Amino acid sequence: MDSERQTALEARFDTILPTLATKADVEALRADIHKWMVGSMIGLFIGFGGLAAAMGQLLKPVAPATPVVVQTQPTQAQAVPQANQPIVIYLSPPK
Repeated sequence: MDSERQTALEARFDTILPTLATKADVEALRADIHKWMVGSMIGLFIGFGGLAAAMGQLLKPVAPATPVVVQTQPTQAQAVPQANQPIVIYLSPPK
């Protein structure tokens, strides 16, 4: 009875053992995971840096728009000199 059980166990071990990971397999997997983690961290830093730069651009305070003043030069055709009044044009701020 023991020899039958022992041969059954040996047959099972012979089918299972080739599928188990070796030290080299585990080390290669560890190196791949390490590369993946470092790449992910670099990607996160770049992504959050870009997000911070974009938010900084969006949250800049907007300077109040100053009106554009256009003054005309008097021509010689004008008979009666008038006081030069500035022409004020109000522009809406760019969006």
